[in-house]
Amino acid sequence: MIVFGTKGRSFKIDSGQFYCPNCKTKKNFDKKNTQNWFTLYWIPIFPTGSKENEHIECETCSNTYHIDVIDYQPNGLSDEEMLSEYESALQNVMSLMIIADNKIEAEEIKIVRDIYNKLTNNKKISENKLNKIIEKLKQENLSVDDYLKKIKPYLNAVHRESIIKAMYYVASSDGHLDDKEAKLLMHTAQVLEMTSSHIKGVLADLESKPN
Repeated sequence: MIVFGTKGRSFKIDSGQFYCPNCKTKKNFDKKNTQNWFTLYWIPIFPTGSKENEHIECETCSNTYHIDVIDYQPNGLSDEEMLSEYESALQNVMSLMIIADNKIEAEEIKIVRDIYNKLTNNKKISENKLNKIIEKLKQENLSVDDYLKKIKPYLNAVHRESIIKAMYYVASSDGHLDDKEAKLLMHTAQVLEMTSSHIKGVLADLESKPN
């Protein structure tokens, strides 16, 4: 039997020093990108796609970040402020999924509250606050980009996956993922600069498990 497939490979294109938000000190970094390769018996043979997902990887903790993290100033946002920004973005992107199909289901509200509780170590968000966020988003008519651009430089791979997973669970809470919700989810993954193979892997893993 011939075993073949594709696999993402990471390539180092630069290096230097930066202030790592996780290590909280100056560390060496590798600037990398990824590229899909055709594999034969798990051995990479030739590239099948363009180089994409340029990112920064800390040599010490191995966390990965958007390339804008190089400009991160440790005297800017405090740890609590950064956490608050992340939690606010999480609330907003999940709320955007609720209103993506122009229907607001009671079950979706409950799902968002449960997911938020799980992803923020048991922090609570009230139904009243969530409804206010939804109404504000509907009035402002802003995009996902507006809620992620401020914190994107400081999101590691785990945070990016958490946002995508949260959005997926919200969208599929009514039993299916419609086209508008799927497009918003994929757009968010692009804003977060996740590769197509990465997001497909995340979605495949989610679809293989019960909510």
